[in-house]
Amino acid sequence: MRGSKRKIRTGVWELRVSLGKDPATGKYRQLSRTFHGPARAADDALRDLVDKFGDGSEGGVGATFGHLLDKWLEEAERMDLSPTTLRTYRAQVGRTIRPRLGKVKLTRLTTKNLDDLYGQMKDEGKSPKTIRNHHAIISSALHQAVRWGWIRENIAERAKPPRVTQQRVKAPSVEAVRSVIEAAEDRDPRLAPLLMLAALTGMRRGELCALRWNDVDFERSELDVSRSLVVVPGGLAEKGTKTHRYRTVALDEVGLALLVRHRTNVEDWAQQAEVSVPEDAFVFSHAVDGSKPFRPDNVTGFFTRVRDALGLQEVRLHDLRHFTATQLIGAGVDVRTVAGRLGHSDPSVTLRVYSHALEERDRAAADIMGNVLSQAKPTALPPMLEGK
Repeated sequence: MRGSKRKIRTGVWELRVSLGKDPATGKYRQLSRTFHGPARAADDALRDLVDKFGDGSEGGVGATFGHLLDKWLEEAERMDLSPTTLRTYRAQVGRTIRPRLGKVKLTRLTTKNLDDLYGQMKDEGKSPKTIRNHHAIISSALHQAVRWGWIRENIAERAKPPRVTQQRVKAPSVEAVRSVIEAAEDRDPRLAPLLMLAALTGMRRGELCALRWNDVDFERSELDVSRSLVVVPGGLAEKGTKTHRYRTVALDEVGLALLVRHRTNVEDWAQQAEVSVPEDAFVFSHAVDGSKPFRPDNVTGFFTRVRDALGLQEVRLHDLRHFTATQLIGAGVDVRTVAGRLGHSDPSVTLRVYSHALEERDRAAADIMGNVLSQAKPTALPPMLEGK
């Protein structure tokens, strides 16, 4: 963006900066200022105006932060993000970010504006994680504005949202998981196998609901996991997995027997209704022909009713995933294998979430080394191990 200088009379200048198109009207605009002083000082003042107001491309200059958020959400839709993720973004933008910062011009938005917002949210009782989530949206939108040339820097990089302390994951006990699955079998034999498979594989709720029979390889005892179901306005939508990666999950004898028995039951129910089950039918379905999957939110509702009846209110459906991970790590399975089974994009995610389980393995490793040395020949023992 260029500026211009016009001499009105000696020592008086008109400085103009082109502002490009107005985002709302599409009309070209310019900023005009009168400056008193020598020519060189007028040039310096013009450069300051260009730096302050001419820091965007057409369509960006003069834009408010709210306008940027609208454009950022459009880009998010184009990037084919999860409907659930998009719905969360829109809610956080609409309820909190836009009402407080939407009318601020991008060129006037400061780091203090963001710090003030985060402070207000904290005073309102919002958790550090919630505030961090809002900060991520703001930072992403401003990063997009930098890429588009609307602004020169992302001021969110200097903001200070509260630090999030990693919460220790609490996985349910083996007894609790068994109790829930057994009680689920009594309530609904169509859904109980889903909960059992969740505990065996660590698959996500949406991935289990999206599973079809042609994803099951009975000969190789494997599941192909490449899709997930999410709830959207008006029904369900099928999308890729959370990490957009395909993975194969191995089944042991228990898991294979579970699906063989469930397939037999499905065939029996279909035969009684005089319908057939297509090859691509959903594994877990309320329809006898498997044409319609269970809704993920209905699965959660079913699980909640079962666990409440057992007095296990502290156990969540997602905790079956934590159960799988902690049991595998506790049994000595390497983190990379656990990460692949859970569908984590990177083993570092597994390390961070389940660090407490690794600490327990470290304790077990210490015991192993102590036992190794204490069982050595007495003559080889150092004084500190004598008498063990």
